Amino acid sequence: MSSSLATPGAGGKRARSSKYRHYLFVTSMLVMSACVLGLLNAHFRFSNVSSYNISQEGLPSPLLLAGYVGMFVSVWISPVPDYVLVPAYGYLSSMGIFNPYTTFVVCLAAALFPIEYAAGRLVPRPLLLKGLRYVHISEGDVQQADIWIVEHGHFSIFISTFIPFFYSVSSLAAGTLKMKAGAFFLASTLGFGLRFVFLEYVGYKSVYIFTASFDYSQRVLLSLLLILSSIYAAVYLLRALRSSGVAASATSYPVGLAVRLSGRAFPSSPCSSRRGSASGRCPSAGA
Repeated sequence: MSSSLATPGAGGKRARSSKYRHYLFVTSMLVMSACVLGLLNAHFRFSNVSSYNISQEGLPSPLLLAGYVGMFVSVWISPVPDYVLVPAYGYLSSMGIFNPYTTFVVCLAAALFPIEYAAGRLVPRPLLLKGLRYVHISEGDVQQADIWIVEHGHFSIFISTFIPFFYSVSSLAAGTLKMKAGAFFLASTLGFGLRFVFLEYVGYKSVYIFTASFDYSQRVLLSLLLILSSIYAAVYLLRALRSSGVAASATSYPVGLAVRLSGRAFPSSPCSSRRGSASGRCPSAGA
């Protein structure tokens, strides 16, 4: 890999850390919503689908094949994130429309389709950057991914599979940096494999959150998840409020804040210690 890429400064690292904390915050809010829904239903049973039966009839073969093709295309190029699509297909699998194992393989194959990696590896970088403008990917995005890969190697590809949008940019960067195809696909397969197993399982089992047979052990698990996600969300919001307060103070009192942060007073103006020249004007620096 190229060694000419500059490592990011503290500001860039803080920005990335803030972005990941935001992703975790959004995830924690989703977990909190699901836990609250499940616990309320477990106690009040406002919805009862205990007669829910899994049908294994499925679709007729031509329609089933068309369904898997549509599944592949939607996960590959649909603007809807796979965080929504894969649980939805998992739910359809629980109804017997799709096979859950085939669903996993099709979704994984779509996620691993190497169009970004191949483009980064085969297309000259100047031409590639011009084309990326039409899909709203800037040169700065690619450079950030370059730095990420140079710093963390193959592990960066594994981590990027859990971050929407960033995997596409990381794949482009991995191609331009000529990362070995075997290592790239191994890291991608491990990342997407773990994520899709979890997402499909959530979709497959999601209907049972509405069942009256929601047992005690499941309620304890949901309560624990609710507590953990609530703690993280509260800490995130407190830090965000504190940061916004500091920013507001810096905007309202820029000079005072700069003095406090620097730990020293600003030097006095020449005009503050002298009354100026005989003409009444402060003498210039060159006088």
